[in-house]
Amino acid sequence: MTPPWTLEQISATAPDPASMAAARRLSSAWSDTGYSERSLWGLCRGSGSEPYATTVDLTGPAFHCSCPSRKFPCKHALSLLTLWAAGNIAEGAEPTFAADWLDSRSEKAEQAATTIGGTATDSESAAKTPDPATAQRRAERVAAGLDDLERWLTDRVRSGLGSITHDYSTYDAVASRMIDAQAPGIASMLRSLPGVASSGIGWPTRLLSEYGRIYLLIRAYRDVTSLPEPLARSVHTHLGFPTKVDDVRREPAVRDHWQVLATRITEDNRIYTRKVWLRGRTCRRWAILLDFAHGTQRFPDAAPMVGTAIDADLHFYPAAAPLRAQLGTQHGPPAQISSLPGTDLDDALTDYADALASDPWTRSWPMLLDAVTPVRADDGWYLVDEDGRALPLGGDDDDRWRLLAVAGGRSATVCGDWDGRAVTPAALFTAADLSTTAEGSSQ
Repeated sequence: MTPPWTLEQISATAPDPASMAAARRLSSAWSDTGYSERSLWGLCRGSGSEPYATTVDLTGPAFHCSCPSRKFPCKHALSLLTLWAAGNIAEGAEPTFAADWLDSRSEKAEQAATTIGGTATDSESAAKTPDPATAQRRAERVAAGLDDLERWLTDRVRSGLGSITHDYSTYDAVASRMIDAQAPGIASMLRSLPGVASSGIGWPTRLLSEYGRIYLLIRAYRDVTSLPEPLARSVHTHLGFPTKVDDVRREPAVRDHWQVLATRITEDNRIYTRKVWLRGRTCRRWAILLDFAHGTQRFPDAAPMVGTAIDADLHFYPAAAPLRAQLGTQHGPPAQISSLPGTDLDDALTDYADALASDPWTRSWPMLLDAVTPVRADDGWYLVDEDGRALPLGGDDDDRWRLLAVAGGRSATVCGDWDGRAVTPAALFTAADLSTTAEGSSQ
């Protein structure tokens, strides 16, 4: 039987603190509650004439509620989980509204597994194959746009970095040209450059490094047909060529007990991005799940719960240093993490170096650092290991102070991303109970 979630796990699942506060106020509004091996359910009295029917699929997790809320999970699902955590829900038989929804989810999962494992028919393959003429036109537009960009970069370097302004307008025109050339990945790189130019002491070195990264991508695209297939796919990805999810799900599955280490939600111009860090317990391989939602945080599915391990298949996006993945078939319910195979600083930095060597446009790589202590010094923030070696600690002040408070001067295991300059923290696990900090979500 799946053990009840902890309050920390429920809070990490909530879309925002206000939803958790609202959930706690609903404790007396429930009736007909129950739980089984795979689910949790109940009816919650609301403002309408009919109570809201709420179901939680514990094997996902996934959530369903008849309320009109645009938040996911809604306050009713969070309240139901809170009652379960407090031991106020008894085991029982699934009602019809819960069983019907759960069965429909199982049927969809089986259909998806059949599609992934089966062989597409000729007509299906033809429908998914890009039109050669369309692909050729795009290739020509990208090549012409990159020729213009190379001239622009050469002019900037010849003139000297200090001779031009580095505000947004300086880069917006050429970024727009890259959008027209169907290279949106390059446009994003260009629009990040004003931030590099205003990053303080040492900015010319960092800006020139970014120019070099872009120039290397231009040269790589010109020779893309001679590159190894994984590196060629990386070049296309960094330029902004799309990869269909269906194609990713046809990639060979990597099955392991994937430990869910952190989750974070960010927002940019009303586009919400949810990032989940996974690490294979046996293969020690990293994976990142990315989901997007527009306008609200109502993602298609719930993220795997932080602090659990899921026996599942992952399908990685083709790349020279594969990291992003799609979650495939899950083999049973999630289990609580009992131990974390963290690494020391040397091994973590070696992993980053290997990824960068495989894909020179890698921005950052995950780390799971064992036995490190967050420290605030006169010259900045650091993660210090037991031998006194340190890595700079990035992120915003709220993240760093929270890590410092939770660690309490003791060593802990920290999950985060290393970008070559600092570790941006995503979660902290104490040695005592592997409880995570509340940093799993950034609004």
